[in-house]
Amino acid sequence: MRTTIFCICAIIFLLIALACSTSSELPNTPDITRNPDTSMSRQLWGFWDVDVIPDGHGSASLVFTPRHTTQVHLNVVGIMESGGDAAVGIEPPVTLVDGILDVNVKLTHPFEGLDKFTGFDVRGILIGHGSVGGFSESLFYPGPTDMQLLNADGHSRLWNPTEYTGSGYVDGKLSTPDAIKNYTATLNPYKYFADDLTANQSIPDMLKVKRGAFGAGSTNVRHYQIKLGDKGLSFQYAVDANWWTPTEPVVVPDSFDPAKANCPEPYHMEVWIGPGIYGDGGSAGIIVDVYDWQKDVTGVSVEAPLLYDGITELSDPQDNGDFVTYSGYISNVNLPAGNRADILIYTRGTDPVTLKEYTCYRLFSYPVVHVPDGGVIITVQDDKFYKAKGVEYTYISSGYDYGAGNPPPVDYADHDGPWDFTGIPADSTSTREALDPNDPEVASFKSQFSGNVTHFFKTEVALTGTPQSVYQAEAHNEGANLLRLWGMHTSEPVVEDIQDFPLDPPIDFQYPETKSTDYTVSQNYTLIPFLLTMKVTYHLWGIGEGVAFVPIQPGVNGWGWDTQAALETRSFAAFETGGLLGQGDMGKALLYTWTADDGLGYGSISAGNSPDSDPNFDEGTFDITGGAAVNTLQMIN
Repeated sequence: MRTTIFCICAIIFLLIALACSTSSELPNTPDITRNPDTSMSRQLWGFWDVDVIPDGHGSASLVFTPRHTTQVHLNVVGIMESGGDAAVGIEPPVTLVDGILDVNVKLTHPFEGLDKFTGFDVRGILIGHGSVGGFSESLFYPGPTDMQLLNADGHSRLWNPTEYTGSGYVDGKLSTPDAIKNYTATLNPYKYFADDLTANQSIPDMLKVKRGAFGAGSTNVRHYQIKLGDKGLSFQYAVDANWWTPTEPVVVPDSFDPAKANCPEPYHMEVWIGPGIYGDGGSAGIIVDVYDWQKDVTGVSVEAPLLYDGITELSDPQDNGDFVTYSGYISNVNLPAGNRADILIYTRGTDPVTLKEYTCYRLFSYPVVHVPDGGVIITVQDDKFYKAKGVEYTYISSGYDYGAGNPPPVDYADHDGPWDFTGIPADSTSTREALDPNDPEVASFKSQFSGNVTHFFKTEVALTGTPQSVYQAEAHNEGANLLRLWGMHTSEPVVEDIQDFPLDPPIDFQYPETKSTDYTVSQNYTLIPFLLTMKVTYHLWGIGEGVAFVPIQPGVNGWGWDTQAALETRSFAAFETGGLLGQGDMGKALLYTWTADDGLGYGSISAGNSPDSDPNFDEGTFDITGGAAVNTLQMIN
């Protein structure tokens, strides 16, 4: 969408600114009834069938049906079915909107006061359907239409019913026999539970002093955001934990040997994969912070078979105390045709008792954006989408001086992208939103403009520390494919005491806009007879198309950025006033803009030439030679 805030930004600028598991961990018939004192530290605390029951009003109830026993000492099914305290439950509120289930799941340790049964590194695993594979290990995980945990702390191969079979599992009293055969995913997402971790807290922010302990009798809550998929409203839920016999008297966590009581694999990996990969190639940096109680990790592996063949091994670790950082790069060599590329990051650890290897996994779906067939086409309907009433957009910006050898991270001369806005600091912010003509905020000045105005598009920006607002009076002429600017109102006077700039006839901006767009608009206006006239000239070219990366929040997989196909345009605007109050040539503005293919303004670079100052850009070549402002989308509310 070509947004008018970027079309009109040149005029506004002139009005205002110019002044984790391997196969060895998969026994065919895991003996989970053996006493852990002589076996292994890995514990299955519980296994449930879960049914989601929508109420039709944006909420739902969840029914947890016990399915399997846990290991000796922690027989949660037995406690629950005997009328004891529930080990799993829900903490309201619960929302179910557009297939996204937001729910707080709470786990209660079944033995109050028995500190010797304190668990460590507890994970609540969602087990569902797997329809995608392709990594070096034989893993199947949820595809785009399957149930997905959107805010997973990690992924695990443990306890999936496809590979963990045998006499170790028994049906609970209320569950349907053999129901586990319906769930085929062998790599499943989880949330991590601990006494020192709140519902929405990230694991790196957890207090480390208790080593991820889940105390006997305590209750912990974690927030799950689940996309339910198209295979029904049911899934399975397993609780994985670690435990080892403590020394007496019991002190948590000192009495528990970290080599045995904590999980042998890293308990968490914090992964950041940067922008830079797109449909036609590119590369991206990857940073992995490994959190491991035993600190015996030797490397991190990365696979992305759609992007490149083989396995990338990250090395050269940097010790940061609580975690070790591994870094490297991945590249798009295979040029996949799809829009996503799955990336698997993993590292291993060995159980000192059983000598089994366990793996900490993180699975991400990376967006691989292509310029669509026919190029990027921005229409009036796209502009209306961007200006949906009640939606607020936050932009960040920073100033750069091209003349001082300090160019911004966005290259306006690269007309086929990609364009990376993610390195722009948030030196200042602005917000934009569409207001209804009946909104009380515009009541005092809406009568100054045509009755054809359908909305006032508001931009609030702090230019000198005091926020100022510009309201663009607009309407769409869909029959003629025109966006019509009927004028502007400013919160503070721009010329003498004048705040309203009605334009009749309106300035029309043409649609659709594509790479071949080239048009000029020129209008003369009498704002106050004999006192103030205005001439506006605006020229726009479509000069390129590609993909743009922006620091939108919350971003992709929590990485803090997103990307879309984008049209690059160049605008040149001139503004002059006449009459007794006129000041002649007010200056000229140059504006490079990037507009996403879905109609969203992604970024801009603007520079202005004032008649009484040194130029910031060459008006013949449109090269920026001095000061400029770089602006990018950060948040949609």
